Amino acid sequence: MQLEQLLKKIRSKDHRSAYRAIAQLRAPHDASLIDVVGSYKPKDEQRRFQYELAGIVLREGTAGLARRWLELGTDEQRRVLLQEISQYWDEWADQGTVDLAIAALDERDDKVRGYALICAKTALESDKAVGWVTPERRARITEALVRAMARHEERPIALFWLERYVELLGLTANASDAAVLGRLERLRAFAGASRRTTMEKLDPDNLPYPYPKDPKDWPPDLPKPVYRVMDRGTGLLEIKTLETALRRIRARKP
Repeated sequence: MQLEQLLKKIRSKDHRSAYRAIAQLRAPHDASLIDVVGSYKPKDEQRRFQYELAGIVLREGTAGLARRWLELGTDEQRRVLLQEISQYWDEWADQGTVDLAIAALDERDDKVRGYALICAKTALESDKAVGWVTPERRARITEALVRAMARHEERPIALFWLERYVELLGLTANASDAAVLGRLERLRAFAGASRRTTMEKLDPDNLPYPYPKDPKDWPPDLPKPVYRVMDRGTGLLEIKTLETALRRIRARKP
């Protein structure tokens, strides 16, 4: 994409286009672009954030974003940026972006941190060819996950997207991480089938809400149901996810 088009997208109201343009600016560029972006006068808070991100990326790459992560913008702005990075990981991917995902695992807000989990998992799953997720980075991911889970020590099931934490620990921790294994084993008290399906037999002449009560309101030639199938969440951690994580950790050597 032509440079002028990228700069135009950075100045636009469309944050998605702006973030993708910033990702593409990481390629070799003229150093004068730093001054060009620095001269932009933001029309609103969102564009101020976009210009700040672009300036950091031009000067220091995504490693600069990782170093400053928790100081950037608002919780909501960082959440949306993480969401975009996870969706367009191939455009953002480099070692600095892996460090950014790890830094974001220390987000204060559970929901913002949830998108860091997605980024970290994507980094792990796409890393086989490049090797950016080193043993040291895996250890940092594990430590960050444990710190976040410790905030919900008494009621771990209250942690937003707990299942993703368990799944990610299964991809990073190893058999020597006794504390991690112990933490996961304690989750058995909160685990089971995460969804329950029930079937209820119905009386076609006395159907429950939201079916119409008056026979005149029933569409002609439409058969009346005789069973109702309901699928409900149980509020439990999916036991299969927990068992898979424990099995992977115990099979992984330090």
